[in-house]
This record gives sequence, C-alpha cells and structure tokens, in this order.
Amino acid sequence: MKFKKVMAGVLCTALAAGMISGCGGNTEGSSSGNGKESTAAAADSKSEETYKVTMAYIGDAYEEAEPAVLEKVNEILKKDINMELDLVPCSWGTYTNELSLMLSGDEALDIVPIIVTNAAGYVSNGQVLDLTDYIEKYGTNMKKYVDADFLKSPRIGDFTYGVTTMREQITWEGIMMRTDLLEESGFKAEDIKSVDDLDKIFAAVKEKHPDMTMLASTQAGTPLFRWETADFLTDGFGTLMDKGQSTDVVNLYETEEFKTFAKKLYDWNQAGYISKDGATTTEILVNQVKAGTAFSYFTPLKAGAEEQDELSTGYDLSSASLFGDPYITSYSVNFNTWGIARNSKNPDKAFQCLDYIYGSPEIMNLLNWGIEGEHYQFVDKEKGIITYPEGVDASNKKYGLNIGWELPNQTIAYVWEGEDPSKWDTQNELIQKASRSKALGFTYDSTNVAGELTALTNAKNQFYDAIGTGSLEPEAAIGQFNDALYKAGLQTVIDEKQKQLDEWLAAQK
Repeated sequence: MKFKKVMAGVLCTALAAGMISGCGGNTEGSSSGNGKESTAAAADSKSEETYKVTMAYIGDAYEEAEPAVLEKVNEILKKDINMELDLVPCSWGTYTNELSLMLSGDEALDIVPIIVTNAAGYVSNGQVLDLTDYIEKYGTNMKKYVDADFLKSPRIGDFTYGVTTMREQITWEGIMMRTDLLEESGFKAEDIKSVDDLDKIFAAVKEKHPDMTMLASTQAGTPLFRWETADFLTDGFGTLMDKGQSTDVVNLYETEEFKTFAKKLYDWNQAGYISKDGATTTEILVNQVKAGTAFSYFTPLKAGAEEQDELSTGYDLSSASLFGDPYITSYSVNFNTWGIARNSKNPDKAFQCLDYIYGSPEIMNLLNWGIEGEHYQFVDKEKGIITYPEGVDASNKKYGLNIGWELPNQTIAYVWEGEDPSKWDTQNELIQKASRSKALGFTYDSTNVAGELTALTNAKNQFYDAIGTGSLEPEAAIGQFNDALYKAGLQTVIDEKQKQLDEWLAAQK
C-alpha cells in the first residue's frame, strides 16, 4: 500500500474543512522565485564591500566539487544582495564539539545549525543571537514559508535562538513493512490500526520465514525509541501525556502506557520477533530489510516515506500508523533550526542572507544537489524530478549533500527520482490536520538542572535500550530504571519544567 492510502482517512477531514489554505508553511513558488523578497534592506549595500557569510552545516564534505558549487551560489548572491557564501562542514560524529569550539572562539562564523538539545547551552553561554527583531525586520521569506506558530517556537523565554527548517515538523510514528511478505501472509496495511494488530501479522510472517527478524532494531533506534504519544519537552525527563494535551509534567517511564508497551516488546522478543542483538547492532534499519534479514521496522511517517525507503531497501513497502494521528510539539518543530552566531561580524547581513536562502530554489538546489549536468540531471524538468547523471551513482558521486531536512527550505527545491513531486503539498495537509501540543512554543531552560541531566542520561543509558528491545523482563527492569532516574534527580527536573511551563502558560493568556 502506498503512503497516500495510509493517509486517506487522515487527509479527508483536513480537505473537507478547507484547512489547507491557512498554512503558513506552504510550497507556493516551488518551481520559481529567487529569494529577492528578502533583499529590500540589502539593496542599499550594493555599493559597499561584498560581505562573505560563513555558514556551518552538519554533513559530508565535498572538497573537490564545493568550489564550483559555491561559485554558482555566489554569482546569485553577489548579484542580488552583494554577499558571498562560504561553507564549513561538520562531521556527523563530532559536530557538537566542532560547533562548540567555533562558537567559543573568534573564527569566522555567521550562520550556525542548532539541534534542539544544544539550544539551551548556546543561549545560556551567549553563543547565539536573539533573532526576534531580525525576523521582524528582515524575515520576509521566513514569514512567507514558515507557519506563524513554528516561527515563534524556537524560543527560550523571550529569546528566539533560531528559525526552523522546512521539513516534516510533525510527530507521527508507524511501521514500514515489506509488501510482498505482508500480502503473502494474507494481510494488508489497512488491517493495522494499533500495535496489538501486529501480533497476528508477525506470527504469520514468522511461520513462513522462521529465520527472519520480524521487527528490525539498531543501537541508534530501538523499537521503543519510536513509541511517541507524549510531548517529550526536549529530553523526555518529564513529559506531557496525551500528545501534549495535558499540562501536567509527569515521569513517562512509570506510566501505564509505558509499562504496557514495554511488556509488548518483551513478548515479541520472547517470540523471536526482535533480534537478540537489537540493542547493540549498528546496522541501520533499512539495510536490514535490504539484506533480506528483517520484515519491518518502526519509523516516522511522512508524505513520501514509502517511496523514500523503497529507494534504500529495493523492496516495495507498505506503512501503517501505530499511535493515531500526527501531532506537533516544540521538539518536532525545533529539532533543527538555523541561528546567527555571536561571532558574526555583521549579523544583519548574515540574517538577510539566511532569509534569502529560504526563498531561493536556485540556491537550495545548488547547496543540496549541486550543478545540473555535473551532479544531477532532470528526469522531468516540469515536475522538478532529478537523478544522477549517466555513469554516476551514490558510490562515485562528486557532490550531493542530500540534507534537505537540515537546509533552510527544501520544499521549494527539486525532488529525487522515485519521490512524489507533490509530497510537500501532502505534507502541508498533514501539518494542518495535526493536533498541536498545548506547550507548542515552550522550550525549558535546562541551565539550572544541567548536572541532573547528565546523571539522568547515564541512568537512562543503563536500561533504555535493553527495555526498548524487550531484552529484560519489564516489571523488574522498569522498577530499577525508575529508581535510578529518581536517584539521578528526575524529580528536580520535573519540578523545574513544571515551574517554567506554568509561567509560560500564564504569559500566553
């Protein structure tokens, strides 16, 4: 079953209600536009010296091809806003330390990627600037494309530390399965309404394929990692239940919902549905399916999810929602944002450049995909569908960041072959239909509980993955887990979150 079938019931309500037209995060102009709306304040600077904007990003480095890509980017920027862009890659494994060093020093840095768990530290250390006034003065394209609630979300107190990127921005967890094995066993994705419906499917597929893992797991993403029915308030140490509709901060790990799901994972583990090394293997989920060793995996759902993963696995896939309709939290919106470093020699120009990129398909395509004819070619130019040039593939490509989720606005850029070119319209509908946490826009300042968070993370690491793969008998393990959490200071963090949330809620009235 294709993704659109999964979402049919979800989307029809939104379509009938006419909610789509109200979205601030629309994809209008996805095939045209060049960011010039953001240049009004910069137009007077054309007689000045060209300002070079240094932008860090998290991703692979392409030292050989990057100069040619930047030459094309800078032709556009120089002509329209008298600026140039320089890119500084930070590797996936060490980006936190790399960015911290850059922000702590005096080296050139203007635009910085901010992962939500690092935001409080950057703000408390004075390493990024408050963007509230910059958005109001220069954020023309940001206001055009980013939902108004989402534009206000990346804040700690009254301090706006970043601008969210245009991506899925929802929390909606489900399961991805090989269609051939699902149908061979007499089922279809529409049969799945909840986690409990998986019991009979796993049993049927396992009977026909006894050597296959039913539910793939990896160290970086155990099945429990995708159990999301709460607003995690950044770190999960104190959450809001009912998808953020409750405003009481509670310990998620002693709720009945958590205990029930942990018991389900334990039962699956005992039945042989989850691999015994699920908590330790580093083999990513899609590769386990690609290798033919796994039937399914838990994953975030979104428009185009099946098509995207089919490219990675080589199999026709079907998906189903496991925990109801999508919802939106500060975490899902703020997961990655763009900020302005305190190192910036000219924050106004840096922000104008960032806003320009939010409205420029040309620059988005250059940054993410490279140069037409060298790094990609069109499959369908009218629909904006691209693929590798003849003789090029993922193993020998010279350029291709493929980090649309991290870059400012992928919704105005080309899509890769195999993806639905209308996926962002569909995603926009999902965003409008999704419920919004009552704490959307609230991010707590963790400065006062930094020591407790370190201890809590250590305590969580002792138990979470083992519980998350059903490797431990849950009743005893969950009790020990919670004892360790409270000993590490969980109640202190919960109280701090509740205090700050109550103050924030009162200020919204």
